[in-house]
Amino acid sequence: METIATIQPKNILKMVEEKLQIPNLKIKNRSRDIYQGRFIYFKLARKYCKYASLSRIGKEVNRDHATVINGLKKYDMEAKYDPYMGDIYDNIASKIDKQYIKPRRPENEDITLDKLLDKVNVLEDKINKLKL
Repeated sequence: METIATIQPKNILKMVEEKLQIPNLKIKNRSRDIYQGRFIYFKLARKYCKYASLSRIGKEVNRDHATVINGLKKYDMEAKYDPYMGDIYDNIASKIDKQYIKPRRPENEDITLDKLLDKVNVLEDKINKLKL
């Protein structure tokens, strides 16, 4: 499977709809499976679409940025008591991790405390040389 550079909110929405077997998360419906699907979508889109605004994430499901913020808060609450939400989230997140490049800087990928201390020492040495 080929790795694709970045993921868009619409791709995440499609993945959530397929996994939950819900044809459309955009509908105005407050049934449990629909709103939990939206919460999962909000959480995944926020994590993997670093440069997508809350408005853009919400626009994919015909909602505004305030609904996205509320959904992100409610996801955390609901996931504590409904492990199924966490399982669905983890399943989709693992697929995204395999297919897409994660939004982060590669030089900080596997940093340990020892590596961090080495970088601090190098910077201190450079500062001391500048003072001389």
